[in-house]
Amino acid sequence: MAKFILSAFADEAAESLDGQIEALLSNGIYQIEPRNIDKKGILDLSEEELTVISQKLKDNGIGVYSLGSPIGKYPIDEPFEVHIDAFAKALRACQILGAKNMRMFSFFVEQADLAKYRDTVLQRMSTLLALAKCADVRLCHENESRIYGQMPEEVNDLVENLPGLYMIFDPANYRMNDGDIDAGIQATLKRLGYLHIKDAIFETQTIVPAGEGEGKIEEVLALVDKVTDDVITLTLEPHLFAFEAYKSIDEHELRGTHHFESATEAFAFAVTSLKNILIKLGYHEGDDHIWKK
Repeated sequence: MAKFILSAFADEAAESLDGQIEALLSNGIYQIEPRNIDKKGILDLSEEELTVISQKLKDNGIGVYSLGSPIGKYPIDEPFEVHIDAFAKALRACQILGAKNMRMFSFFVEQADLAKYRDTVLQRMSTLLALAKCADVRLCHENESRIYGQMPEEVNDLVENLPGLYMIFDPANYRMNDGDIDAGIQATLKRLGYLHIKDAIFETQTIVPAGEGEGKIEEVLALVDKVTDDVITLTLEPHLFAFEAYKSIDEHELRGTHHFESATEAFAFAVTSLKNILIKLGYHEGDDHIWKK
């Protein structure tokens, strides 16, 4: 029987570190997946800035489960060597922030050219995995749009051929590309890292609160509950409000079914939506902030 703990991309609630901490604490979340802080991407922050951030998070009882890095989110036909320095910086950021996991991607590939670049993807991922192993960081692959791992069949290929790679399940990313949710979670469960929580409707290309779309989030969590006894992290990535850094991370037009006056309001609504699903499944939050039955 699985247990769950909540995390979040808190840059969707506020730009500043102080605002992100306030949003997390006011919504009862004690983990963060840092992506943008104080108008800087996580890899644009200096080691000194990261050290200050790390201490402030610790002072507020907030842990860093995974680094929200952009690693692998670049065209496959670009020279690989120029990105190794960025990867080294990402690994160093993990060490400073105390993150044992790093979110990453398997390179932008024209979907008609998947077979052409498949071996290159595996070679590059193998190199990154070897470097991450030396740094004691676990790489976790997200099924982002327009990459080699956009669809369940590519995720299956990555799992089966890259033993050290773990998977992040993002239901909205699957649905925005008309991907099969059932096939996606089955591929992910072969080596589950954690889940991103956002939901979507394919036909209208809208992002919606958890449980209101086609992402089968309730069913997916129930399935995870059946197959593991581990504590599984659920990272909220709501995309319900056009936060400042959105255009730098996603090319889709951000359209939703709800109107919110602010990013903090949208973020709080997203948290409540997820908690309601957990409650419906029979979970309750313990004093240790872990949701269990």
